[in-house]
Amino acid sequence: MLAKITKLIVIIAIASWAISNSTLQNCRLFSTSEVLGADKTAGPVFKAGQKHWIGEEHYFVYNFDKRPQMGTIIMKIQVFTKDGKRDTSLEISGDVDMPSMKGAHSSGNQFFKMNKKGDYLLPINVVMPGEWEVVLNFLKDKKPIYTGSVRFNV
Repeated sequence: MLAKITKLIVIIAIASWAISNSTLQNCRLFSTSEVLGADKTAGPVFKAGQKHWIGEEHYFVYNFDKRPQMGTIIMKIQVFTKDGKRDTSLEISGDVDMPSMKGAHSSGNQFFKMNKKGDYLLPINVVMPGEWEVVLNFLKDKKPIYTGSVRFNV
């Protein structure tokens, strides 16, 4: 019990410092994986707002509702067919965590919710500064077709 209270106090202290510190690190986004079966050691840089191909038939574009920071941010993904038409037939799940503290802040695997415009949305609760990762799983007809990740710093 004492260990849990101590851990909570440390987290609150770090969060308070991060919120009051005006020199938070800039966000940087990158990928650590590619299409299933591809060489994961030389993955391309995933940049917000750019096309990222899922095989040859689909691509997605992701962005955040605001620059990643402490608190809740929303990750938005739009999926398109190769001819540029919006596709809402996929299911997307995401698991958010800090790679340096595996499991300590994990959201668990959650499905993105779709809004009226056909955007896939996932709220992300950033509770402390550092590197964060969103592992994305794209499913077509309940079968995985793509797994990738986006990392960002707060």
